[in-house]
Amino acid sequence: MKRSLQFVVASVALVLMTMSMLEAQVTTGTGAIGFTLDKYGRLRVGEFPYAAATRHMNRINPIVALNKNAVFDYNNNANTTSYAPQMITGSGADSAARVVIDSYYAPIQPPNVRVQVTVYLWKNAKYLIYRYRVYNDSTVTSPLYISSFASPSPSATYGGETVVYNTAKSTYYFYRAGTPIYVSQKLLNKSLFSMRILDWDTYSPADPSSDAATDSTRYAMSVYTKFDTLLTASPDGSAVQMNAGVYNLAPKDSADVYFGVGLGATATEAIAVMDSAQAKYGKLVTSVEKTTAVIPTQFALEQNYPNPFNPSTQIKFMLTTRSSVTLTVYDALGRNIRTLVNRQLDAGEYVSSFDATGLASGVYYYVLRAGTLVESKKMLLVR
Repeated sequence: MKRSLQFVVASVALVLMTMSMLEAQVTTGTGAIGFTLDKYGRLRVGEFPYAAATRHMNRINPIVALNKNAVFDYNNNANTTSYAPQMITGSGADSAARVVIDSYYAPIQPPNVRVQVTVYLWKNAKYLIYRYRVYNDSTVTSPLYISSFASPSPSATYGGETVVYNTAKSTYYFYRAGTPIYVSQKLLNKSLFSMRILDWDTYSPADPSSDAATDSTRYAMSVYTKFDTLLTASPDGSAVQMNAGVYNLAPKDSADVYFGVGLGATATEAIAVMDSAQAKYGKLVTSVEKTTAVIPTQFALEQNYPNPFNPSTQIKFMLTTRSSVTLTVYDALGRNIRTLVNRQLDAGEYVSSFDATGLASGVYYYVLRAGTLVESKKMLLVR
């Protein structure tokens, strides 16, 4: 069963990077926290250098729920067919990794979605940030509930952990008495819709040694509207789900959801680590990624996609020479809403993400300035 798979990867380098073609995974770390991201979109988190014995989060994975009979999840659906786990650059972090998961390797099961999982890491930070970019690949607008599911395993051991949700900080953490580690998580780019904390025997009663929960169970967790605050797990452990709520995505539209996960020596430190992740998120969303090494033949700013959008969209532009670049978003009154890029960039093709969470519906403008060249376009946010 996927819940019980074991991988052991260790290194003493400052930045660890191992790509296993057999297991199709990336493992990396920066001196304070490490992780493995595999072809199923499973994110495992532990200490640096990352190894099975220092793993404290057995699995974090996306849940995309359409109805009680249609839930995209790690156990039954997710696999890589188009973009294998690999390191990426130019993401606004010291290192980053990405994989795209879908269910196309088998007869497509609804919901027909793809999920791009991107993990961002900073030198000596005690946290990392991961993003789920969920694409609706169906031909109809779909109400998709997006969540992050977690299977805690402090010191690589299931059971006996206490899970606590801090309402004031919108952060949860878990620990086991006698184990000097506290692991925390937080939804970073919007208000948390709900918090579901279950004993593993309740989540997967048919087979407590594996993830045998049904789509109906996962859907019920995703649409849950309350905030569970405390659980001490049985010997089989716990199942924790942070719910971002429903996104009504049009065909080929996408939504971005950002989460943080971190390590601390105490509950107070674990919560403070998520405060640091929240601050870093504010800088990360202004980042830009280089999409190809090919040098364009002309300067260009493309129309954002998708457009109209809700709540996020991507803006692509091309530079023929190294330039001082700013990419800025303005509202209809000409007010500066957000500066997405403000840095020197080499010649190449780039894409920048704009998350409009918290902004009102309406027309917005984005302006690209590169040296003496200026170009602008408008986009439409529809709630």
